[in-house]
Amino acid sequence: MRRQTVTLKDVARAANVSPSTASEALSGGGRMTAATRESVVRAAQVLNYRPNAVARGLRTGQLKSIAVHHVHSGDRFASDYFRDFVTGVLDGTQADDYDLTLLNSNPQVPRNRVPRVDGVIIADPIADDLRAHELLNSGLPVVAGENLPPGMPACPVVAADHGSALREILDHALARGVRRPALLGPDANSGWGEVLRAEFTAWCAAHGLRGATRRSRFGNPSVPEHEAQVDELLTAEPGTDLLIVSSEPIALGALAALRTHGRSPGTDVLLACCAESRVLSATSPAITGVDMRPRELGRECARLLIRMLGAADVGDGGDAPPAGPVTLPTTIHWRASTGPRDT
Repeated sequence: MRRQTVTLKDVARAANVSPSTASEALSGGGRMTAATRESVVRAAQVLNYRPNAVARGLRTGQLKSIAVHHVHSGDRFASDYFRDFVTGVLDGTQADDYDLTLLNSNPQVPRNRVPRVDGVIIADPIADDLRAHELLNSGLPVVAGENLPPGMPACPVVAADHGSALREILDHALARGVRRPALLGPDANSGWGEVLRAEFTAWCAAHGLRGATRRSRFGNPSVPEHEAQVDELLTAEPGTDLLIVSSEPIALGALAALRTHGRSPGTDVLLACCAESRVLSATSPAITGVDMRPRELGRECARLLIRMLGAADVGDGGDAPPAGPVTLPTTIHWRASTGPRDT
């Protein structure tokens, strides 16, 4: 025989209370005596009552679903970083039984509707991403997975500690005698790029060094274009003895340009990347990279967003957003391109 579904009304009848009182008792809300609440909970246990998630969602208006937006979601799935980031978000959503949606991304075309989700994580927010701006102004709770660029609407941020990693690389290079550092990083569209430039400039000023900076379009995968950029930098700044770049394509372009200029990475010039990928460990020489722990970053974004949303079925308005960015530690993988480390 087909088992009859136990409803909230059945629980209320067994506990001799109204359905609304039963609902409040099971959600932890409402005003009632401890004995009444205990009676309802006991009746639910005896009857093996299971709340209807769809009905609860209609009642509370909560979908138990969040979304991830990235300026180029489809293309970025080719990167280890974005796949690990989304995996981390899934870690966080599954822990609280939330569904995850990957939003369509077209940075120059407006959305035709507000996504049917409770909140959104914007991965790597970019200033000229029209859809990111729409989401930030939509009224939906939003968490940014990385620093916001200047001029973008504010929201809570979870970001890797880029500053500490960059300073550690610069300190190591200084100990090896570097005097002409250079940074090639994302343009002002990227909050990450702005953080790197500010830290680099401040460090150079503190140590009385003249550092050179160049900007690259965020997400540009072209190795030849970056090789040309590094070639221009080395031509203009032939004394460069440390080159810090922000991505794998720039690092690969830098290797080629340095060889064209007769430079030997790891000996007469040091080379480091502010990101990490498996490719960097396979080059010759292997390139020092900064692991931003994207899976942990994605997980913490999901946890923060879900805490902000709160559990609507227990009448909780959610946690207040943090006052400032949540910063997560990074790991530097030291390799031959920066020479041996002092022990």
